[in-house]
Order: sequence, then structure tokens, then C-alpha cells
Amino acid sequence: MFNLPQIEQIIKQSHWWQTAAVTLDNHYSNNSGIMLTDHLQQVYDNVETIFKQPETGFYGDLFNLLKQLNVDKEELKNELKVVALLHDIGKPVEDKKMVMPHPLTGKPAHKRHGLAGLMAAMEILAPSLDEIPEKRDRIYRTIELHDMSYGLFREYQATLIIPPHDRWTYINHKIHILPAAGIIYLLIFKLADVHGHENISDVIWFYHAVKSNYFNQLLIDLPMPTEADIR
Repeated sequence: MFNLPQIEQIIKQSHWWQTAAVTLDNHYSNNSGIMLTDHLQQVYDNVETIFKQPETGFYGDLFNLLKQLNVDKEELKNELKVVALLHDIGKPVEDKKMVMPHPLTGKPAHKRHGLAGLMAAMEILAPSLDEIPEKRDRIYRTIELHDMSYGLFREYQATLIIPPHDRWTYINHKIHILPAAGIIYLLIFKLADVHGHENISDVIWFYHAVKSNYFNQLLIDLPMPTEADIR
């Protein structure tokens, strides 16, 4: 059984959360007084705000797409709330130069904060989610991949190459067995994870990139947000 209030309590009682509570949020200056837990909570609140949007315009089209893809709106919201509380929690132990066995696959992987967040999620959530493996894996992988689009955006800035359909398919299937559903998890989370981000060019790029090189090939109409939809 997925008990969201209980899971939130377990997260906030963890040593990972306590460390984040005394770690400055690097989206802001060192004298801001804004801690990493402030960021995590704000993104959590942003998830709630997104799913309360009137079903008109961009959000109406987005929520209709969830129905088309057979993605349960309430289930998605609750899973993304857990992702929000954990997505950056690995930042205090991030070491981009360190290569370690991936905790799920055993393959060599750099200890970026997404991977460290996955490690934290596995430690904190395993007892609560082991009996619901599909939900567990969606949460784990969304935490791990939540910042993937920013890395791809940086690659695009350097090369002007948009990842092809098969790469998006690979990313999608890491999160969800249904076509496009896994990318939807990342797309909606990207709307929430704008706290502390002055520039949201990577968010807009992500939507356009997956629309042109993934959704269009699946004959799925992905709605495009404006900055007003995101802010």
C-alpha cells in the first residue's frame, strides 16, 4: 500500500533530510539562508499547484494527454511529490569525478546528484515500496533522471544535435513501460523544478525536443507550455 503521508514522514526523519536542512541551496547565494530542504519543499508545493490547475489551455491539454496515455493523474501527482522531496537530496554527497557501480544495474556510473538521490531513495523508501515494484521503480528512476534534460540541453548548445527517437525511447522505458508515459513524468516534473531557476530555456527546449524527435513519431500531440504556464 502506498501511504504518502507516512512516506513523507519517513523522508523528513532521515539523516539525508537532516543533512539537507543544514546545506545551503546552491541555486542561491551563500548568504541567502535558503537551505536545500527549502528547495525540496518548494518543488513539492509546485507539484501540488500544477495538479490543481484548471483543465483549460496548456494544462487542460496536458491532463487530457494523461488520459490518452492511460496515466492516472492522482497516482502521477503523488509519485512526483515523493520525487520532489528527494530529487536533489543527494547533492551534499555528489562527486562527479567518482565512478561507482550503479546501485540498480551494477554498471559503472558517475556519482552525480541524480545517482546519489537514487541511492538515498533506495535507503529511505525500500521498506515502504518493495511490495509495489512498478511504482517504486518509477519513483527511483525519475529521481535519477530528473536533471537529464538539462544535460542534454547543454549538449545541444554545444553541438546543435537533438537526441534521436531511440534515445528518448530508452529514457522513457527506464521510467515507465508505456510509450511516452515515462517522458511525461520528466516533463511534468520539469515544470515543478523551476524554484531558484532564473533561466528556464532548458525547460522550453526539452518540450520542443521531445515533441519533434519523439512524440510526433508516435503520432501523439504534446502541448507546448509558454513561460507564463511555467512561472
